[in-house]
Amino acid sequence: MGNLAYFGLGILLGLGISIYFIVSREERIEKKIAMNQKMYSTEKLDKTMEIVVEKISKDIKRLRRELTEEEKNQIIIESYKEKFLI
Repeated sequence: MGNLAYFGLGILLGLGISIYFIVSREERIEKKIAMNQKMYSTEKLDKTMEIVVEKISKDIKRLRRELTEEEKNQIIIESYKEKFLI
């Protein structure tokens, strides 16, 4: 019974350490994303990206397939022109 108890405690300890490292890694990734967004993102960029994502999502639903890179690039260029050049 003693060996079984130590085995169970070892498993629990291993699981606890694994969970700790996974959560720690996710927190570092979230902090890095927040810092990058703060450094590189602007309000215009965020709004433009939201518009682009909405248009791409609508086209995917309309066409019922994944868009090619060229189609996605065309949507990005059109959105940029609509937003800033007109």
